[in-house]
Amino acid sequence: MSRLSITKTHGSRNDIFVIDGAPDLYWRSEDLVRAVTKLCDRRTGLGSDGVYFVDDRGDGTAQAWFFNPDGSPALLCGNGMRCAGRLLLDRHGAESYTVNTGPYTFTVRAAESTPHGVRQVAVELPPADFSPANPIVADVASPFVGQVLPAYHPSLKATAVAMPNSHLVSVVDSYDRGDLVATGSRVADLAEAFPIGANVSFVQPLADGEVFVRTFERGAGLTPSCGSGNSASRAVLSRLGLADADQAVVIRNVGGPARVWLQEKAGQWQPVLEGNATVVYQVDLDPEALLGDAPLDLVPGETYLSEISAFDLLYKDNLKALEAAGVSASEL
Repeated sequence: MSRLSITKTHGSRNDIFVIDGAPDLYWRSEDLVRAVTKLCDRRTGLGSDGVYFVDDRGDGTAQAWFFNPDGSPALLCGNGMRCAGRLLLDRHGAESYTVNTGPYTFTVRAAESTPHGVRQVAVELPPADFSPANPIVADVASPFVGQVLPAYHPSLKATAVAMPNSHLVSVVDSYDRGDLVATGSRVADLAEAFPIGANVSFVQPLADGEVFVRTFERGAGLTPSCGSGNSASRAVLSRLGLADADQAVVIRNVGGPARVWLQEKAGQWQPVLEGNATVVYQVDLDPEALLGDAPLDLVPGETYLSEISAFDLLYKDNLKALEAAGVSASEL
């Protein structure tokens, strides 16, 4: 069994482990959930919001698999894809790389660093689908755009979109943390109304060309940022006529800022998500350690202090911008 080469990264404080190689290189399928859960556990493991396994083919393409902290597979983690893509770009000194996940293909590109010195990557995501084959909302006509549904919320309008993971997005006048948690919990609990589940995002317009987005993620709850939630929210803004498709909207999350714009692809809108891809540390690990009960006690092989410090400056500026726009820090 090969040793794990693990890089801890984060995109907008969504902290993601990136592991070289396919999952079956390290564990049998029946052990994979246990290993991923242990690795992501913040008490007994190393702690993260998920894991990307990346099999680099060395020809400008890679195959990737993403797993949530509970070990369940997911089609997409937009913030994590920026980070996995950044490592591939660095390894090959490339400006772009193609990453395949399931039936989907993502192109990652190097982007300009921020004035703080924060490395950024742009990811071309699959087109936004407002009429997915698997309906997000049961027993209603598709597309479901700007409508009130009591099972979702008594008064807020929602729009359903697949990214390809499912999302319900509401534009709000002001953000209410409790209301978002209650709405996301209802969606998670009402399988008869939301048969495949959905992430729920509240979008509060700020200054011109800027919005605040907070997402209640299926199976995870509130997280600092959700890359696909940002992209879903951006697509909904244009669907509702609140932003031109090609406008690069600044999306401010609790975890940091990103930019998203839409480009035409086969008559659909393809979101491009641009934001930080920060490397935190690198460590090697015996895969068997993730199958035992003993807590992990590891010292990182290399910690990237300059990258951490640069992002901290960007993060503080983002919080100042939110406070200036009237988003209360106590509500975040």
